[in-house]
Amino acid sequence: REINSSVVLARQHGRWWLTLSYDEQVTITTPKDAPVMGVDVGIANFLTTSDGKHYGTFHGKLAKRHKRERAKRCRKAKLRACLKKQGVKRLPSTRSKKLARTVRQEINRAVNEVLAAYPSHHIAYERLNRAGMKFAARRMNAYLYASNLGHIPKQLAWDAKRSGRRATRVKSAYSSQECSRCHYTDRANRPTQETFSCAVCAFTGHADVNAALN
Repeated sequence: REINSSVVLARQHGRWWLTLSYDEQVTITTPKDAPVMGVDVGIANFLTTSDGKHYGTFHGKLAKRHKRERAKRCRKAKLRACLKKQGVKRLPSTRSKKLARTVRQEINRAVNEVLAAYPSHHIAYERLNRAGMKFAARRMNAYLYASNLGHIPKQLAWDAKRSGRRATRVKSAYSSQECSRCHYTDRANRPTQETFSCAVCAFTGHADVNAALN
């Protein structure tokens, strides 16, 4: 293997560690006529496949931890303001990367489960525009930011490429509002966050599964 220019030599606890990076060409093994599995990205379920299966979620333990971390940051922000008025120069930091690392680990685990469950499929995942996703409430925007949705398509593309799998990024605009049966697109097709109900053909189902089918 040909070593590239990234070389790191570090000493830790009296021992030397050498890190070398190399470029590797991975051959795509997925045939062109392989069945396609659509994958939708979301907060309630990190990954939803077009056959109705869900992998990973930000709800539950991660959501509760995010709530505790946000309350902790608010307390630290108030403490910083008080110390700043008193003239203290060295202020405590309000940032914590522990939750972000945990979220990435859960996302990576979900991606690995999807690729392991469909070893012979061609994966089609959405081109997610994280910058365009905003809520009116600050609390929901903080919740959206902590879920790190932008990491999911990148990790899916990286793992698929590393394992020689065929994965294609597709346009995702209005895929959550488009009916997978008659392809009628309307915001009214989403009466709730989790429910899809077409106003024309009366097709109903889970909103994430419908988007994955599209």
